[in-house]
Amino acid sequence: MRPLRPWLGAVALLMATPWATHAAEKPAFDTAPEQAVLTRLLPHQAQQFELGALTAASGHERFRISRANGHIKVEGSTPSALLFGVNWYLKYVAQVQISPNGDRVGDAPFPLPTAVIEKQTPYAYRYALNENVDGYTAPYWDWPRWQREIDVLALSGINAVLIERGMDSVLYRTFRDVGYSDQEIRQWITQPAHQNWQLMGNLCCFNGPISTTLMQQRAASAQQIIARLRELGITPVLPGFYGIVPADFQHRFPKAHVVPQGEWAGFTRPGWLDPRDPMFAKLAAAFYRHQRELFGDSSIYDMEVFQEGGEAGNVPVPQAARDVQQALLAAHPGARWMMLAWQGNPRQDLLAGVDRHHVLIIDIDHDRVPRDNRQKDFQDAPFLFGGIWEFGGRTTLGANLRNITQRLQRLGRINDNMSGTAVFTEGMDTNPFAFDLFTEMAWRSEPVDTAAWTADYVRRRYGAADPHASAAWTVLLHTAYDIQIDQIVFNSERDAAQESLFDAQPSLTVNRASNWSPEAMRYSAAAFRQALPQMLQVAPALRDSETYRYDLVDIARQTLANESRLLLPQIKAAYDKHDRAGFAALTQRWLHLMDLQDRLLGTNRFFLVGGWLTRVQTWASTPDERSRLDYDARSILTTWGERKASEGASLHDYGNKDWAGLTRDYYRLRWQTYFHTLDDALRTGTAPKPIDWFAMGDAWNHGTQRYADQPTGDAYTAASDVAQALKLPAH
Repeated sequence: MRPLRPWLGAVALLMATPWATHAAEKPAFDTAPEQAVLTRLLPHQAQQFELGALTAASGHERFRISRANGHIKVEGSTPSALLFGVNWYLKYVAQVQISPNGDRVGDAPFPLPTAVIEKQTPYAYRYALNENVDGYTAPYWDWPRWQREIDVLALSGINAVLIERGMDSVLYRTFRDVGYSDQEIRQWITQPAHQNWQLMGNLCCFNGPISTTLMQQRAASAQQIIARLRELGITPVLPGFYGIVPADFQHRFPKAHVVPQGEWAGFTRPGWLDPRDPMFAKLAAAFYRHQRELFGDSSIYDMEVFQEGGEAGNVPVPQAARDVQQALLAAHPGARWMMLAWQGNPRQDLLAGVDRHHVLIIDIDHDRVPRDNRQKDFQDAPFLFGGIWEFGGRTTLGANLRNITQRLQRLGRINDNMSGTAVFTEGMDTNPFAFDLFTEMAWRSEPVDTAAWTADYVRRRYGAADPHASAAWTVLLHTAYDIQIDQIVFNSERDAAQESLFDAQPSLTVNRASNWSPEAMRYSAAAFRQALPQMLQVAPALRDSETYRYDLVDIARQTLANESRLLLPQIKAAYDKHDRAGFAALTQRWLHLMDLQDRLLGTNRFFLVGGWLTRVQTWASTPDERSRLDYDARSILTTWGERKASEGASLHDYGNKDWAGLTRDYYRLRWQTYFHTLDDALRTGTAPKPIDWFAMGDAWNHGTQRYADQPTGDAYTAASDVAQALKLPAH
């Protein structure tokens, strides 16, 4: 137990608004957990640091970097500020990097600071994790993988993190209390990779039943994760209860008022129990009691009422919202209800019914036209600026940098109710550049010179100022990180870059892999092509770092992905002209590029489907469960669900990823099959035979192929082969 810090971690901080004045007494907290983070991340230099506590500055968290007794002295007013101070030192003094996609630290001693550095943040909240991360990235992570993620988030200044793992046990115990049998409720609860959509009220009953053993393992894992968060002063944000019930709840309790929620993307949604109903208070009390028994209390609870099409029926929304909040506050006095600004939510009538001082809104409503007057829109409720440059956990490189460097600061200046930032990508561990910049923006009040910031980033990421690395990143700044938002139809994903057509369900006219993504290139593919030759010319002495190798593979991968959009129209033109020889040559080139991509991806641990699937096996207690969990993990990448959801609601390929193994055995197989069908049509003069794409995906979902979870081959050689195949300028 840490002295003078409540068991709830950073509750006192997080319950304060950014403009609140904190007590003047000097905070006291044990810095041993923060020192342990440094020992894990910086094993050769951790002992150079002397960590300490500071008082807040006018209620704002702050850190100070100095030198003392031959040590690097870093002080912070909170554990989060302290660790971000260490990160600032690493970035701007030592010029090394800890990142989600590789580190460049080395084993040499770090230099002592030559001047005192002090920074503060006006934002009480630096939140992380979209609800979908537990589906597209983290459903089967083990403790070492979670520990690494927590360390990186903590070092990045994050002080609140959503944890959904283990909530299956809370739901199970809650509904067992009111008479559901063990089998009934386990059949209702969805498997890990799809479970977060159940918590949001979107679906139920997929691929069940969940096993008792798995729920117990997940609860124990969540306890370990939450304990570490609290140890580091990070508030665990937990799901709250807002009324989801099994579809037969009305039949079991005829007097209960349940509003059917219909379907979401082809799935049956849980029913919504009217919060005014006496059964609601009973279920909510049970839910929060069991949650407390398993995971303790928190100060922030995530609840998405009416998520993506939920219906209120004949229930008056203001009163229902008030009752949902009152149930939360009865269990956790002073807690905040976290909700999303997304596709019309939160509704104005919902906000009108609640105590908005106990609300926290994550603003990710960038799907159409961003709105700036969030004081009015949110009726003065505090909100966090959400960064959502990536959907579905996809590997696409790019982001709308102006949203991070300009709009974030503008909204903070003109909205007194902006209380922080939220890393809200639907998956994690892609686009480390955007992650680094976004998390730093919470500590910057002055405008950012993007070119200068990028030069610093490149220097610490590769180890020196290299002209070719700088040239490559200049290309990236003017292409993938300067996406042209309003020139391309984007189907809701406003701030995301386009996908690879290699990953799309085959068609000669296909323009995206997933239904809601951009329909065309958001920057010049020809301009982007210039980045790879420059990366290949980076000085040999800088090529050994994990960070360089990741970026090299990612840039080469994206260059190939962009090529798919240039090549497909040529294939279509040959087919339309009945040029069978030309069609054959072009389609063979397409498949050859996919082969090159698979080999390239296989050289880096961040691009292996084997790394995703291997994690599943430790959670399965029987061969049957292993098959069920494999299907859960595979289907989220491909068909997403059963045929009705996959085809009828166009969910297929929403979670597409450029990964070795997945490219070879799924994406390439689809295109090869399709090209053979079209070639037969040209040969015979008949219409192409239809292909059951769902059946092909479902076959892979139920497959038993095992994939390498460790990289093979040389990234530089593979990237060079890509450049040669694309006839890029010699390096």
